[in-house]
Amino acid sequence: MNYQQKWGLFILILISILYVYFSFFGNGFKFPEFNKNPDSHQEYNPLTESNVEDANQNENKNGIKNVKIFILDKSGKIRSINRSCDLSTEKSCFAYAINELLLAPSKWEKSKGFTSEIPQRTKLLSLRESSDSILIDLSSDFESGGGAESTYMRIKQLIKTANANSSVPTYLYINGKQVNVIGGEGVMLKQPLNERSLDE
Repeated sequence: MNYQQKWGLFILILISILYVYFSFFGNGFKFPEFNKNPDSHQEYNPLTESNVEDANQNENKNGIKNVKIFILDKSGKIRSINRSCDLSTEKSCFAYAINELLLAPSKWEKSKGFTSEIPQRTKLLSLRESSDSILIDLSSDFESGGGAESTYMRIKQLIKTANANSSVPTYLYINGKQVNVIGGEGVMLKQPLNERSLDE
């Protein structure tokens, strides 16, 4: 066997070995893919309808739950705002949402024209949750000042926030007493809190 034949046999054996290796051990050998545009990125919004299930899974993985509170935009309409409840530190995300409602709006939200009809001094005295009812007890500051229209709007803020974060019947107490009339203007309130609570 001359030199050229030996060299050809060596090449043939080498190709055969490589073929066997990549066929059985190389998982189909693929070249790595590179992003042609490293600056490009796709934003992921967990609140869109198309990926609600993904959002719920992410909430569980990250220990974060989205809650909604309702405040007023610059035109005076009630709007929902998202807050993030940390499940590792908050005992109740419903209570967290109510506390956030009482504290709202944030500085950033104020800069965008958001306001709230709930008096700033209002405190959450207690909140009791069970499988069949939730009792929210607020300080008397909740019904002070502003007139009938302001009282009406702050009650709607509370109702919408409560209903957005729980389907359990929710009742409003002020200083430990369940209320049916709120404020000096005497705004009537039907309980439990729902969209018909302010109907005459």
